[in-house]
Amino acid sequence: MLSDVFCVSQDVVALSIEKPPDSALGDLASTIAFSLAKERKNSPVAIVNELLPKLEAVAAEDPLIKEVKTKGPYVNIFLDHGKMAELTVGSVLKYAGTYGRSEEFKNQRALIESPAVNPSKPWHIGHARNAILGDTLCNILDWVGYDAVRLDYINDLGLQIAQLIWKLMQVEEDGDDTKYDHYLGHLYVQVQETFDNSESVQEEIREVSRKLEDLESPEAKLSAKMVTRCLKAQCETSYRLGIYHDYQVWESAIAHCGILEIAQKMMLESDNIIRLDEGEKAGCIVADLSVIDEFKDMKDPYKILFRSDGTRTYTGADVALQLWKFGIIDDPFKYSIFEKQPNDQTVMRTDLQGKKGNLGKFDIVMNVIGSRQAHPQKMVYTILDILGYSKESDNSHHIAYEFVGLENVDFSGRHGTWIGYTTDDVLDKATELARVEVEKRNPDENDAFKNNVANQVAIGAVRYFMLNASPDRQITFRWNEALDFNGDAAPYIQYSHARAQRIMEKAEGESVSNLDLTILSGDAEFELVKAIAQFPEELLEVARSLKKNVWGTSFTSNRITAYAYGLANLFSKFYDSCPVLKAEPDVRASRLALVSAFKMTIANCLIVLGIPVVNRM
Repeated sequence: MLSDVFCVSQDVVALSIEKPPDSALGDLASTIAFSLAKERKNSPVAIVNELLPKLEAVAAEDPLIKEVKTKGPYVNIFLDHGKMAELTVGSVLKYAGTYGRSEEFKNQRALIESPAVNPSKPWHIGHARNAILGDTLCNILDWVGYDAVRLDYINDLGLQIAQLIWKLMQVEEDGDDTKYDHYLGHLYVQVQETFDNSESVQEEIREVSRKLEDLESPEAKLSAKMVTRCLKAQCETSYRLGIYHDYQVWESAIAHCGILEIAQKMMLESDNIIRLDEGEKAGCIVADLSVIDEFKDMKDPYKILFRSDGTRTYTGADVALQLWKFGIIDDPFKYSIFEKQPNDQTVMRTDLQGKKGNLGKFDIVMNVIGSRQAHPQKMVYTILDILGYSKESDNSHHIAYEFVGLENVDFSGRHGTWIGYTTDDVLDKATELARVEVEKRNPDENDAFKNNVANQVAIGAVRYFMLNASPDRQITFRWNEALDFNGDAAPYIQYSHARAQRIMEKAEGESVSNLDLTILSGDAEFELVKAIAQFPEELLEVARSLKKNVWGTSFTSNRITAYAYGLANLFSKFYDSCPVLKAEPDVRASRLALVSAFKMTIANCLIVLGIPVVNRM
């Protein structure tokens, strides 16, 4: 309506919509006149008054709009509560488990890389934040129409791997019953202490690192076994959180599949990628950043991509991989099945002995990496730009996140202070604490029920806590906040679903069709209806915001947790003020339909967040 009257795009209108501070001012308000004032060289009030007759005429044609008024520069919209309830509740009951899905980004492919934990240790809580952000991002993109593919980067080369191989070649035990990633983490602490205090050990480990490049060497073969075993142990942690992948790209495959040679040849065809003939970087293949305004005054504008001995830098390898992700380089990898996951889907890994594959071209690529990697990520996207791939550069997104810690705990991989505080340990303690609360609420239930619900609550608590703060904020995981059954936390939202489920169970067999939903017009009913109606748009707004930013994209995961918490609060207010099972027959039936619509919506929201849906708590 507003887009037609004001002759602007729907995006402009969407940005102008807000909730009035007082319901007497309407159900919705628009500040669009402020946006147009400068362009039309008139005051916002004059613009609104001039177009009021058109607004009223268009509103008269829309059955959902009861009235349009103006107050100063604001356009205030009053909805027909009954018809809005009829449309919204009817829509949710019709689409049920797919309510909230849309096709705005249909036929677009997105590749999300996360969490890329080195296969040499267990996940700590920061790794969990990365993985949960990446998984939830994929869920949201999937719900708005993207073909979203989950990719994990496996760094099976490098110093940490070499250090562990050096150590493993000296020990006989294999960790006994210790979870293998934890066992390697303990070994790494031992190796690091030796490495820091012995130059001879440092040289031995560097030699191991060189031998890892030879896939036929004993070191490389032991590494393949170690990495596979560690990665499967890490995946157990991932699966506990409900996180799965489609593909793994192993760094050893990048080193040996030919992609680096293809990328190097392609880069040298650009005028902005050169091989230096003199200076301390002589023989190196570099990107000339001076062609970018931001870097034109640099004393040394040359970023090394390949060293003079032919080896790649991290930047060079990352650029090559980014070219592959966008399909600029044809898929050079072969693939094999790594394992079948608990969700019954297989995860494929790059494998030099595998079968030729074709992962294909992606429209948008997102790398979930810590904020401290902002400069390296920006450098990769900048080099794409100077190579002539501006569109791909714009569609490359760094989903940055900040450090996460635990109360009274400092983390250091080198010194082993993570021991006892891994993601596994956090999940175990969360389950233990949740079990106490479940026991209080369900003393007569059997252990299987209590353990299952406690596990679901613990998973939800950890995931929600990681998502409920803006990713660019440092956070400290606090048990009392994460496991709050009465506040802004997953258990409270899970309980709201269980409460709705209980109401529906008590009314089992009663029809929620052929109802007069227009009678759902009371304040508490309508506020809940409005919130339910907003769910599809909330998901779309998160996806749209990702498209608007590059090089430090803000992923507003907390927008969806805030929505879920707000929706649960509104249901609680409705539950307290609007009797359902004790209402008159017509009202009872319509309110049951509203309860059902809420239950479906909050369940879908929890599914998007990756939080288990609990029917009884």
